Amino acid sequence: MKSSLFLVLVLCIVLSSLNAQDVTFDNPIEAANFAVNNSKTYLLQKQRALQNMKVAKFGIQDFLPAFNFSITENDNAMLLAGDTRTKSFQASVSQKLFDGGKIKLSYDVNRLSSLYAYQEYESTLLSFSSQIIQLYYQYLMQKQMVIIKEELVSIAKNQLDIIQKEVEIGITLETDYLEYLISYIQLENDRDQTKRDMNTLERRFKNSIELSDEAKLIITDNIYREFIYFYYEPYTIYIWNIIKNVNTELKKQNLALEFARKQLAQSRRWYVPSLSVQGGISFSGDAYPLTEPKYSLKLVVDFSNAGLFPLSMSNGYGFERDRLYSVTNSASVQIAPQPAYGVQRKLADIALLETNIQRTQAEKDIRESVFELIITHDNNLRSADAAERTIKVLEKRLEFSRLEVDQGEKKRIDYLKELITMAETKISLLEYQTQSASQERSLEILAGFYFGDLQNVCKNQ
Repeated sequence: MKSSLFLVLVLCIVLSSLNAQDVTFDNPIEAANFAVNNSKTYLLQKQRALQNMKVAKFGIQDFLPAFNFSITENDNAMLLAGDTRTKSFQASVSQKLFDGGKIKLSYDVNRLSSLYAYQEYESTLLSFSSQIIQLYYQYLMQKQMVIIKEELVSIAKNQLDIIQKEVEIGITLETDYLEYLISYIQLENDRDQTKRDMNTLERRFKNSIELSDEAKLIITDNIYREFIYFYYEPYTIYIWNIIKNVNTELKKQNLALEFARKQLAQSRRWYVPSLSVQGGISFSGDAYPLTEPKYSLKLVVDFSNAGLFPLSMSNGYGFERDRLYSVTNSASVQIAPQPAYGVQRKLADIALLETNIQRTQAEKDIRESVFELIITHDNNLRSADAAERTIKVLEKRLEFSRLEVDQGEKKRIDYLKELITMAETKISLLEYQTQSASQERSLEILAGFYFGDLQNVCKNQ
């Protein structure tokens, strides 16, 4: 017992140490793969989707014959008559021969539905990977924001020390010093808040990839990697045609519409019957083993689609001792008043039209969302490009401003404001680039591409 407890304790320690080990990522794809491999939820979803596909593939039970077996023993004790004992064994098989394609239609729909469910899983997995990549870049961006604000506070602190000495020797007014000090205090508080936000993002990122808080997260990637400005608006129609053909939601809508059409058409073919055959064998006697088998064969023709007059006919034969001993023919029709029959047919037509409208509206909604996504992506790229050009201008202006401050031609508080503008522009550039990258991944998920492939496809178009 003690040895078992010791083994459990050792396993817990080992698992804890594995979970707390340092993790290093060189790029966002590594982080996404790590999160996917560690996710039990998506592993189970994949297994469920695969098993559902197998269930649909082997769901051929409606095509196969149905068997039935029964044993009966009946003992009777009669007054003024001898006792009777009867034993019987019966076996029968029933096979559907033709039903107008109803079973085949249902089977095909189930298989396609399970395939689309798996494709939805793959799309969900890509969305999850995209979320991890988004958190990855948000964390990198937050770290860079801390660096930017640290540099800003450091420069501002040097200027604060200088202006404090200038006040002491009477070169600068104390009111200017106090105004500068207020701005500096706000900068320090903003920097500290940015650090706290970075720690929050780190915890959230670790939690998303199922990494313990004790584990050390190391990212060697540089957020300032070369950023490619690729605009998708010239390829909007081309991208939409790709998405329209692969979008799982539209496929499901198309499947639902086609299924509804075929079901309605089948229900209107009142003249198409379903055919089935039934065969059986029975043994009877007063003691085992039972002998003298009897055979039966029946063909059933059923016009179940004839809504007002559902007709069923059968033709049966009985065989015993290699001879035909019975022939049974039957026909039955059920006549039940259906005052709303015509209205129900119209409702079925309306339901099909509604399904068609829903499918058309779904395509319009997805199309509009794709167009808006492309426009927003390109707008963010334009804003990022403008921010990059603005940073270059601000860098030159800051060089002149520094000279003006040293020569006493510009107040240090004005110089600080320019530094703040520079820091804010750098942060805006990071935000625009991160947002456009996220929107590009969303387009790739909709188009069924892996990350980074959409640009190449458009370039080769």
